[in-house]
Amino acid sequence: MSDVKIGIIGGGAVGLLFGAYLSSYHETSIFTKTKKQAIALNNLGITLIRDKKKHKYAVNGRGDYENIALQDFIVVAVKQYDLHSIEKVLKMIPKHIPLLFIQNGMGHIQLLDALPHTSIYVGTVEHGVVRIEQGTIEHTGIGKTNIAIFRGGHGDFSDFPTIQNQYFPFQFQSNYKNMLYSKLIANAVINPLTAVFNVPNGRLIENPFYYEAFLALFNEIIELFPEMNKKELLDEVELICKKTRLNTSSMLKDLKEARKTEIDAILGYILENGNKNGHALPFTNLLYTVIKGKELEGGIKV
Repeated sequence: MSDVKIGIIGGGAVGLLFGAYLSSYHETSIFTKTKKQAIALNNLGITLIRDKKKHKYAVNGRGDYENIALQDFIVVAVKQYDLHSIEKVLKMIPKHIPLLFIQNGMGHIQLLDALPHTSIYVGTVEHGVVRIEQGTIEHTGIGKTNIAIFRGGHGDFSDFPTIQNQYFPFQFQSNYKNMLYSKLIANAVINPLTAVFNVPNGRLIENPFYYEAFLALFNEIIELFPEMNKKELLDEVELICKKTRLNTSSMLKDLKEARKTEIDAILGYILENGNKNGHALPFTNLLYTVIKGKELEGGIKV
């Protein structure tokens, strides 16, 4: 799919990362929460810092959803807890326009089921990225974006925009549930522990005491997912810690900046799943409670 108009809902770090790289190949519009950010993006574009070098990308900033129906493909890049605030917008997008959702956790699956669209993709993002200003991001870790079909032709990725960039690769997966479960488990282990211990990702496997907690949490959570390969997944989560060893997890960053975390979409979902299946998850529940307490201390209404 080439020469398409791409709309990205959400001007956070991940939305801007997608906007920067996709804009080199397609006309790209970012639909932002504020008109101020839309104006800044229109005037200055996106500045992406990678390996201490600045790269500029021209995009259209949109402070409203007036042109949403004119897009050929839409990436939904808001955090999971903000999806409810754009539900009406999503439902007014013509159903022939393919949608890609790149949220953490699994809480959005119910919303996707209720949408009328013919073609829906889900993705998991393994890049490290930090938003510095309204239109400036730093690409702190080169990873990949995994993509799977949630609804549409089996194995048919023809609706997906073409892009060939070594710094922003896509990998297509056959099973969306296993793909989302892998990311969910990685997030469920890394995010809360780094947030509680106030350390970068790598310290979880470098500090033997933190690693003990890492294994305890992983072993408790993995019991809920008997279809997943335990050894492969443990290796994968450890590898993420190694690759992003100096990175601050999104949950720790949110707490430091007194923002709401995605704890409900991650550990909240796992606890709900555990309750349904009769699994006691004491360590998971303790971490969930601690993070909610930290949100409250930071002035977040919980």
